[in-house]
Amino acid sequence: MGKEWRQIMVIAIMVLGITAVSCSSRLSEDGEMAKPDYADDYMWYRSGDAVDKKADVFYITPTCVWDWKNEQGEICHYMNVQDVKQRKAVDGSNRLAEALFGKSCRFFSPYYRQITMNSWFESADVIEKRYAEAHRDIVRAFQYYMDHFNQGRPFLLAGHSQGAKAVIELLKNSLTEEQYERMVAAYVLGFSITRSETENYPFVKPAADSLDTGVVICFNSVSHLEAISPLFQENSVCINPLNWEVGATYAPASENKGSVFFNASGTSDTLVGKVGARLDVNAHTLLIDGLDDEQYYIPSIGELFPKGNYHVQELNLYFLNLQQNIARRIEVFEE
Repeated sequence: MGKEWRQIMVIAIMVLGITAVSCSSRLSEDGEMAKPDYADDYMWYRSGDAVDKKADVFYITPTCVWDWKNEQGEICHYMNVQDVKQRKAVDGSNRLAEALFGKSCRFFSPYYRQITMNSWFESADVIEKRYAEAHRDIVRAFQYYMDHFNQGRPFLLAGHSQGAKAVIELLKNSLTEEQYERMVAAYVLGFSITRSETENYPFVKPAADSLDTGVVICFNSVSHLEAISPLFQENSVCINPLNWEVGATYAPASENKGSVFFNASGTSDTLVGKVGARLDVNAHTLLIDGLDDEQYYIPSIGELFPKGNYHVQELNLYFLNLQQNIARRIEVFEE
Protein backbone atom coordinates (compact mmCIF):
# COMPACT_ATOMS: atom_id res chain seq x y z
CA MET A 1 0.00 0.00 0.00
CA GLY A 2 1.42 3.40 -1.00
CA LYS A 3 1.90 6.28 1.39
CA GLU A 4 -0.81 8.29 -0.34
CA TRP A 5 -3.43 5.74 0.75
CA ARG A 6 -2.33 6.05 4.33
CA GLN A 7 -2.63 9.80 4.15
CA ILE A 8 -6.29 9.39 3.17
CA MET A 9 -6.79 8.09 6.69
CA VAL A 10 -5.62 11.46 7.95
CA ILE A 11 -8.50 13.06 6.08
CA ALA A 12 -10.92 10.38 7.17
CA ILE A 13 -10.13 10.60 10.85
CA MET A 14 -8.98 13.88 12.21
CA VAL A 15 -6.64 16.25 10.46
CA LEU A 16 -8.19 17.68 7.35
CA GLY A 17 -7.32 21.37 7.20
CA ILE A 18 -10.47 23.42 6.86
CA THR A 19 -10.12 26.78 5.13
CA ALA A 20 -12.39 29.74 5.71
CA VAL A 21 -16.06 28.89 5.46
CA SER A 22 -19.09 31.06 5.88
CA CYS A 23 -21.32 31.03 8.91
CA SER A 24 -24.62 32.80 9.12
CA SER A 25 -24.89 32.84 12.91
CA ARG A 26 -22.89 35.00 15.30
CA LEU A 27 -20.47 33.32 17.66
CA SER A 28 -20.12 33.46 21.40
CA GLU A 29 -16.92 34.82 22.94
CA ASP A 30 -15.38 31.33 22.70
CA GLY A 31 -16.35 30.73 19.07
CA GLU A 32 -19.36 28.59 19.91
CA MET A 33 -21.86 27.67 17.18
CA ALA A 34 -25.64 27.37 17.41
CA LYS A 35 -26.63 23.99 18.85
CA PRO A 36 -27.91 21.21 16.53
CA ASP A 37 -31.54 20.07 16.51
CA TYR A 38 -31.49 16.27 16.64
CA ALA A 39 -35.10 16.04 15.51
CA ASP A 40 -33.68 17.07 12.13
CA ASP A 41 -32.48 14.08 10.07
CA TYR A 42 -29.73 16.31 8.67
CA MET A 43 -28.02 16.15 12.06
CA TRP A 44 -27.51 12.38 11.78
CA TYR A 45 -25.31 10.02 9.82
CA ARG A 46 -27.42 6.86 9.81
CA SER A 47 -27.34 3.47 8.10
CA GLY A 48 -31.10 3.04 8.17
CA ASP A 49 -33.39 0.66 10.01
CA ALA A 50 -32.01 -2.71 8.87
CA VAL A 51 -34.24 -5.41 10.37
CA ASP A 52 -31.51 -8.06 10.20
CA LYS A 53 -29.28 -6.32 12.76
CA LYS A 54 -29.74 -7.41 16.38
CA ALA A 55 -28.12 -4.35 17.93
CA ASP A 56 -27.38 -0.67 17.33
CA VAL A 57 -24.21 1.34 17.66
CA PHE A 58 -24.19 4.97 18.79
CA TYR A 59 -20.89 6.18 17.34
CA ILE A 60 -19.16 9.48 18.11
CA THR A 61 -16.63 10.83 15.62
CA PRO A 62 -13.07 12.00 16.37
CA THR A 63 -11.67 15.47 15.80
CA CYS A 64 -11.96 16.25 12.09
CA VAL A 65 -11.64 20.05 11.76
CA TRP A 66 -9.17 22.81 12.60
CA ASP A 67 -9.95 26.36 13.76
CA TRP A 68 -11.60 28.37 11.01
CA LYS A 69 -12.93 31.90 10.45
CA ASN A 70 -16.46 32.88 9.59
CA GLU A 71 -17.40 35.66 7.22
CA GLN A 72 -17.08 38.20 10.03
CA GLY A 73 -13.47 37.09 10.60
CA GLU A 74 -14.21 35.50 13.97
CA ILE A 75 -12.18 32.42 14.91
CA CYS A 76 -14.30 29.34 15.49
CA HIS A 77 -13.18 26.60 17.88
CA TYR A 78 -16.12 24.29 17.11
CA MET A 79 -17.36 22.44 14.06
CA ASN A 80 -20.12 24.13 12.08
CA VAL A 81 -22.49 21.18 11.72
CA GLN A 82 -24.27 22.89 8.81
CA ASP A 83 -21.15 23.41 6.70
CA VAL A 84 -20.76 21.00 3.77
CA LYS A 85 -16.95 20.94 3.81
CA GLN A 86 -16.72 20.23 7.52
CA ARG A 87 -19.40 17.54 7.33
CA LYS A 88 -17.47 15.92 4.49
CA ALA A 89 -14.40 15.72 6.73
CA VAL A 90 -16.46 14.07 9.47
CA ASP A 91 -18.12 11.68 7.03
CA GLY A 92 -14.78 10.07 6.22
CA SER A 93 -14.61 8.92 9.82
CA ASN A 94 -18.25 7.86 9.79
CA ARG A 95 -17.77 5.71 6.69
CA LEU A 96 -14.82 3.94 8.30
CA ALA A 97 -16.75 3.30 11.51
CA GLU A 98 -19.87 2.21 9.64
CA ALA A 99 -17.78 -0.33 7.71
CA LEU A 100 -16.46 -1.63 11.03
CA PHE A 101 -19.64 -1.69 13.12
CA GLY A 102 -22.30 -1.77 10.41
CA LYS A 103 -21.83 -5.45 9.61
CA SER A 104 -23.48 -6.27 12.95
CA CYS A 105 -25.24 -3.05 13.97
CA ARG A 106 -27.60 -0.35 12.84
CA PHE A 107 -25.34 2.70 12.74
CA PHE A 108 -26.22 6.07 14.33
CA SER A 109 -23.78 8.97 14.52
CA PRO A 110 -24.75 12.54 15.42
CA TYR A 111 -23.11 15.62 13.94
CA TYR A 112 -22.02 17.66 16.94
CA ARG A 113 -20.07 20.81 17.68
CA GLN A 114 -16.84 18.95 18.24
CA ILE A 115 -13.91 21.07 19.38
CA THR A 116 -11.23 21.73 16.77
CA MET A 117 -7.80 20.14 16.50
CA ASN A 118 -6.22 23.44 17.58
CA SER A 119 -8.09 23.15 20.88
CA TRP A 120 -6.15 20.02 21.84
CA PHE A 121 -2.91 22.03 21.82
CA GLU A 122 -4.31 24.31 24.56
CA SER A 123 -4.07 23.86 28.33
CA ALA A 124 -6.15 21.20 30.05
CA ASP A 125 -8.47 23.88 31.46
CA VAL A 126 -9.17 25.33 28.01
CA ILE A 127 -9.73 21.88 26.53
CA GLU A 128 -12.24 20.95 29.21
CA LYS A 129 -14.06 24.27 28.99
CA ARG A 130 -14.50 23.97 25.24
CA TYR A 131 -15.26 20.27 25.31
CA ALA A 132 -18.06 20.79 27.84
CA GLU A 133 -20.10 22.54 25.14
CA ALA A 134 -19.41 19.80 22.60
CA HIS A 135 -20.47 17.18 25.12
CA ARG A 136 -23.81 18.86 25.74
CA ASP A 137 -24.59 18.09 22.09
CA ILE A 138 -23.62 14.45 22.63
CA VAL A 139 -25.89 14.14 25.66
CA ARG A 140 -28.84 15.61 23.77
CA ALA A 141 -28.13 13.41 20.74
CA PHE A 142 -27.88 10.28 22.87
CA GLN A 143 -31.14 11.06 24.61
CA TYR A 144 -32.83 11.67 21.26
CA TYR A 145 -31.46 8.36 19.99
CA MET A 146 -32.83 6.58 23.05
CA ASP A 147 -36.23 8.26 22.83
CA HIS A 148 -36.77 7.95 19.07
CA PHE A 149 -34.48 5.34 17.49
CA ASN A 150 -33.43 2.69 20.00
CA GLN A 151 -36.85 1.18 20.82
CA GLY A 152 -35.48 -0.97 23.64
CA ARG A 153 -32.82 -2.69 21.53
CA PRO A 154 -29.34 -3.79 22.67
CA PHE A 155 -26.76 -1.19 21.73
CA LEU A 156 -23.05 -0.45 21.68
CA LEU A 157 -21.40 2.84 22.48
CA ALA A 158 -18.32 3.59 20.39
CA GLY A 159 -16.01 6.47 19.64
CA HIS A 160 -12.51 7.33 18.53
CA SER A 161 -10.30 10.06 20.02
CA GLN A 162 -12.61 12.98 20.98
CA GLY A 163 -15.48 10.58 20.35
CA ALA A 164 -13.96 8.09 22.80
CA LYS A 165 -13.79 10.82 25.44
CA ALA A 166 -17.49 11.39 24.81
CA VAL A 167 -18.23 7.70 25.39
CA ILE A 168 -16.41 7.78 28.72
CA GLU A 169 -18.35 10.84 29.82
CA LEU A 170 -21.65 9.22 28.83
CA LEU A 171 -20.76 6.17 30.89
CA LYS A 172 -19.81 8.31 33.86
CA ASN A 173 -22.68 10.77 33.89
CA SER A 174 -25.55 9.96 31.54
CA LEU A 175 -26.44 6.27 31.28
CA THR A 176 -29.30 5.01 33.42
CA GLU A 177 -29.26 1.57 35.04
CA GLU A 178 -31.85 0.38 32.53
CA GLN A 179 -29.79 1.62 29.59
CA TYR A 180 -26.63 0.05 30.96
CA GLU A 181 -28.41 -3.30 31.19
CA ARG A 182 -28.96 -3.11 27.42
CA MET A 183 -25.43 -1.94 26.59
CA VAL A 184 -23.50 -4.77 24.93
CA ALA A 185 -20.14 -2.99 25.29
CA ALA A 186 -18.41 0.35 24.86
CA TYR A 187 -15.51 0.67 22.40
CA VAL A 188 -13.30 3.51 23.65
CA LEU A 189 -10.63 3.66 20.94
CA GLY A 190 -7.72 6.07 21.14
CA PHE A 191 -8.27 7.82 24.45
CA SER A 192 -7.32 7.41 28.10
CA ILE A 193 -9.22 6.03 31.07
CA THR A 194 -7.81 6.88 34.49
CA ARG A 195 -7.71 4.63 37.52
CA SER A 196 -10.00 7.07 39.30
CA GLU A 197 -12.62 6.63 36.58
CA THR A 198 -12.61 2.84 36.83
CA GLU A 199 -12.74 2.98 40.63
CA ASN A 200 -15.48 5.58 40.98
CA TYR A 201 -17.80 4.94 38.03
CA PRO A 202 -19.33 1.44 37.96
CA PHE A 203 -20.23 1.60 34.26
CA VAL A 204 -16.56 2.18 33.36
CA LYS A 205 -15.68 -1.51 33.69
CA PRO A 206 -12.59 -2.63 31.71
CA ALA A 207 -12.95 -5.68 29.47
CA ALA A 208 -11.07 -8.77 30.64
CA ASP A 209 -11.45 -10.98 27.57
CA SER A 210 -13.14 -11.24 24.16
CA LEU A 211 -16.64 -12.16 25.32
CA ASP A 212 -17.55 -10.18 28.45
CA THR A 213 -20.36 -7.66 28.08
CA GLY A 214 -21.22 -4.37 29.75
CA VAL A 215 -17.52 -3.56 29.56
CA VAL A 216 -15.20 -0.96 28.08
CA ILE A 217 -12.75 -1.96 25.34
CA CYS A 218 -9.87 0.52 25.28
CA PHE A 219 -6.42 0.62 23.64
CA ASN A 220 -3.78 2.98 22.27
CA SER A 221 -1.00 1.91 19.89
CA VAL A 222 2.65 2.94 19.56
CA SER A 223 5.78 1.31 18.15
CA HIS A 224 7.87 2.45 21.14
CA LEU A 225 7.01 3.87 24.55
CA GLU A 226 8.53 7.28 23.83
CA ALA A 227 5.75 7.80 21.28
CA ILE A 228 2.95 7.73 23.86
CA SER A 229 0.87 10.89 23.55
CA PRO A 230 1.19 13.44 26.36
CA LEU A 231 -2.61 13.43 26.37
CA PHE A 232 -2.70 9.80 27.52
CA GLN A 233 0.01 9.60 30.16
CA GLU A 234 -2.47 8.69 32.90
CA ASN A 235 -4.18 5.88 30.99
CA SER A 236 -4.83 2.78 33.10
CA VAL A 237 -6.87 0.54 30.75
CA CYS A 238 -5.77 -1.50 27.74
CA ILE A 239 -6.64 -4.80 26.08
CA ASN A 240 -4.90 -6.45 23.15
CA PRO A 241 -7.44 -6.77 20.28
CA LEU A 242 -5.37 -9.48 18.58
CA ASN A 243 -5.50 -12.04 21.41
CA TRP A 244 -8.00 -10.28 23.73
CA GLU A 245 -5.69 -10.55 26.71
CA VAL A 246 -4.89 -7.93 29.36
CA GLY A 247 -1.48 -9.45 30.03
CA ALA A 248 1.84 -9.04 28.24
CA THR A 249 1.56 -12.06 25.91
CA TYR A 250 2.76 -11.07 22.45
CA ALA A 251 0.23 -11.56 19.65
CA PRO A 252 2.17 -12.13 16.41
CA ALA A 253 1.00 -10.74 13.09
CA SER A 254 -0.43 -14.16 12.25
CA GLU A 255 -3.18 -13.46 14.81
CA ASN A 256 -4.13 -10.23 13.03
CA LYS A 257 -6.96 -11.15 10.67
CA GLY A 258 -6.38 -7.97 8.72
CA SER A 259 -5.56 -4.28 9.00
CA VAL A 260 -7.90 -2.48 6.61
CA PHE A 261 -7.36 0.91 4.98
CA PHE A 262 -9.87 2.62 2.70
CA ASN A 263 -9.11 4.86 -0.26
CA ALA A 264 -11.11 7.83 -1.48
CA SER A 265 -13.37 5.67 -3.65
CA GLY A 266 -14.35 3.49 -0.69
CA THR A 267 -12.44 0.39 -1.76
CA SER A 268 -10.07 -1.16 0.76
CA ASP A 269 -6.59 -2.60 1.03
CA THR A 270 -6.14 -5.34 3.65
CA LEU A 271 -2.76 -6.05 5.23
CA VAL A 272 -2.90 -9.63 6.52
CA GLY A 273 -0.04 -10.96 8.63
CA LYS A 274 1.58 -7.55 8.94
CA VAL A 275 0.93 -5.99 12.39
CA GLY A 276 1.64 -7.75 15.68
CA ALA A 277 1.12 -6.31 19.17
CA ARG A 278 2.17 -6.71 22.80
CA LEU A 279 0.56 -4.97 25.75
CA ASP A 280 2.94 -3.07 28.00
CA VAL A 281 1.26 -3.67 31.36
CA ASN A 282 2.99 -0.74 33.04
CA ALA A 283 2.23 1.89 30.40
CA HIS A 284 -1.17 0.33 29.57
CA THR A 285 -0.39 0.74 25.88
CA LEU A 286 -0.03 -1.56 22.87
CA LEU A 287 3.43 -1.89 21.38
CA ILE A 288 3.06 -2.80 17.71
CA ASP A 289 5.48 -3.88 14.99
CA GLY A 290 5.42 -4.48 11.25
CA LEU A 291 4.90 -0.92 10.00
CA ASP A 292 7.17 1.93 8.93
CA ASP A 293 6.76 4.77 11.44
CA GLU A 294 7.83 7.34 8.87
CA GLN A 295 4.98 6.48 6.53
CA TYR A 296 2.35 6.98 9.23
CA TYR A 297 3.79 10.07 10.90
CA ILE A 298 1.74 13.28 10.60
CA PRO A 299 3.92 16.33 11.37
CA SER A 300 0.97 18.70 11.89
CA ILE A 301 -0.04 16.77 15.02
CA GLY A 302 3.42 15.54 15.95
CA GLU A 303 3.41 17.48 19.23
CA LEU A 304 0.45 15.40 20.41
CA PHE A 305 1.20 12.18 18.52
CA PRO A 306 4.96 11.71 18.02
CA LYS A 307 6.52 9.55 15.32
CA GLY A 308 5.69 5.96 16.19
CA ASN A 309 2.24 6.83 17.56
CA TYR A 310 -0.62 5.18 15.66
CA HIS A 311 -3.51 7.11 17.14
CA VAL A 312 -5.01 8.01 13.77
CA GLN A 313 -5.03 4.38 12.62
CA GLU A 314 -6.53 2.69 15.73
CA LEU A 315 -9.65 1.44 13.92
CA ASN A 316 -7.66 0.32 10.88
CA LEU A 317 -4.86 -1.66 12.52
CA TYR A 318 -7.10 -4.37 14.02
CA PHE A 319 -10.12 -3.89 11.77
CA LEU A 320 -11.11 -7.51 11.08
CA ASN A 321 -10.38 -8.65 14.65
CA LEU A 322 -12.60 -5.85 15.95
CA GLN A 323 -15.33 -6.59 13.43
CA GLN A 324 -15.41 -10.24 14.53
CA ASN A 325 -15.35 -9.28 18.19
CA ILE A 326 -18.29 -6.91 17.83
CA ALA A 327 -20.37 -9.73 16.37
CA ARG A 328 -19.29 -12.20 19.07
CA ARG A 329 -20.07 -9.88 21.98
CA ILE A 330 -23.55 -9.26 20.54
CA GLU A 331 -24.11 -13.00 20.22
CA VAL A 332 -23.07 -13.59 23.84
CA PHE A 333 -25.27 -10.73 25.01
CA GLU A 334 -28.24 -12.25 23.17
CA GLU A 335 -27.80 -15.70 24.71
